[in-house]
Amino acid sequence: MNKRITKTKPFLSLFVLFIFLLSGVAAVYGQAEPTAGPKTEVVTEPPPPPPKEEKKEGYISPQIGNLSTDYLRSLQVTSKQRKAIQENKGLWFADKFRVGFGIRPKVDSFNNTDFDKSTPDNRNNALNQTQFFILGDINENVLFKITLQDVRLWGGEVLSSGNAEQKYAAISNAGNTVDTTKQREIALNNFTGLREAFLDLKTSNQAFRLRTGRQILEFGDGRILGARNDSLNGNSFDALRFTGKISNHTFDAFGSVIGAENNSNGIVSNNSSKLGGIGDSYYGGVHYNWKAADWLGIDIYNYSLFKQQRKASSPPPLSETRNYRGDDQLNTSGFRLTNRTKNNALPDTTGIDWMVEAAWQTGFNGERVTPDWLNQNGAYATNQKTGESPPLSEAVRYKANIVAVQLGYTPIKEFRIGVQYVQASGDPNRNDSSVATYNPLFATRRMAGGSLPFAGNGNSGLVFWQNIKDYSLHLKYESSNYGTFIINPHWYYKVKLQDGYYDNNNYVAGSKATGETASTEDYFNSEAYNPTKPTLGKLVATEVNFIYIITPFENVSFWFGATVIRAGDAIRNQKNNPNEIDPLHRYDLSPTATMATFQTVFAI
Repeated sequence: MNKRITKTKPFLSLFVLFIFLLSGVAAVYGQAEPTAGPKTEVVTEPPPPPPKEEKKEGYISPQIGNLSTDYLRSLQVTSKQRKAIQENKGLWFADKFRVGFGIRPKVDSFNNTDFDKSTPDNRNNALNQTQFFILGDINENVLFKITLQDVRLWGGEVLSSGNAEQKYAAISNAGNTVDTTKQREIALNNFTGLREAFLDLKTSNQAFRLRTGRQILEFGDGRILGARNDSLNGNSFDALRFTGKISNHTFDAFGSVIGAENNSNGIVSNNSSKLGGIGDSYYGGVHYNWKAADWLGIDIYNYSLFKQQRKASSPPPLSETRNYRGDDQLNTSGFRLTNRTKNNALPDTTGIDWMVEAAWQTGFNGERVTPDWLNQNGAYATNQKTGESPPLSEAVRYKANIVAVQLGYTPIKEFRIGVQYVQASGDPNRNDSSVATYNPLFATRRMAGGSLPFAGNGNSGLVFWQNIKDYSLHLKYESSNYGTFIINPHWYYKVKLQDGYYDNNNYVAGSKATGETASTEDYFNSEAYNPTKPTLGKLVATEVNFIYIITPFENVSFWFGATVIRAGDAIRNQKNNPNEIDPLHRYDLSPTATMATFQTVFAI
């Protein structure tokens, strides 16, 4: 018994030792807690939550980064520039206010614009437009915008007094001359003024808006009423305008003051009949737009220019004050149809775009004249000094119209070909009881800009839409790297051969050598069988325009235009007249005129 017990002891010892070693290894590799002392639990805290963004209190303008084009109407910029201006967030401050700047130096060169070799009429000039604006979107119901604009001719500064040599002084402001004897201030051009200064009162959902102050009025293509940014001055109206938007319907009604006769608080209006102006005058109207479908937009409108009656300058003694001209009211009513319903832009990629517009002018101009059948030579007319009307007089009415048609096709995104026809009526007898020559009033002249740059009238402005049938092509190639190339030829024909031709809403007068007319015409429609008069011509001119526009930086663009104009028989027959009494001026025609322009546009 004793021997057995003694033999088993070594095995038990080895077994206990093996168990002990295993438990030690397990403790080391398993990071086991020591057996001595109480067991301590390690608690892992979750990471703290990210700090919450503080909610800004107050109103934040929804225009930030998405500025409406309605507040950029004073700028002539490319589509790339406009997009950059709209999306700019860096010029906003206090979540409500936005500042902006624009600088537009421009150089023009015109050569032989009267197609007459006997007259020196070449001119070159450099101009500059500077704009600064501030927009304040105060809250959901109140917004304002103020645009300060300065337009000046380089070298055009003058002193208010002094000799000629003093005019070479480089000064910033010429000052004013006050003539107290005529109760009038004569401003020596300071060139700086407010292009815009308006207040918008609006509903939170933008359904209704009331705008008051100096503002730009533009509808459709700007053909009837536009900003006219192709000129540096542009259009602005002191107006009150109401806008209502419900679904796809937009209605506008506006009224503006164009001229004021009477003085108020010491302020003198240059547009006063007492000072040789037009007297009290107002421009108002209504415009209705309906986006009937993505491919059809409908505009219907009526605008009216009203001018008060004119007084006779020297009424007869012992008589009441007489009027030689009554109230003048010119109404322009029309419609416009187009498939360019996305902010008047072209289709996104390819396809056809089109537009049809027509307008008629009615009303009375306040004059009374003898009927045409009794007044072939124009001998009977209202006496503007005494107010005496001619015998058998009748009121002179407006009877004019304009029709415009555009059709374009974009086969690939970069290229578009377009055709356009515009007919603006003329007057066969400018001395009868109707005014039949279309009056464009405040319309855009060359329509430079927008989705169809230079798709309106010719770039030179030497022939405009009055007594004109204008046939034109518009070829545009737009490269993402090299800019936009446009070729735009025009063929201008007279509507009425008896009427003259017009440039930029002005009748073009000739020289004494051509009988004071620049084209063949028959003022009284009475010279049809006069062999000494030149034959009435049909073609006014042919104009070819080349335009190049590039935007190398999102805020800077360069515009270059070159134009060649060739006189037609309406001008040729007048300048080359073998029946002219003066033999030195029988052949004064110089048939070619040229024009070149260059501008840089910076805007933010």
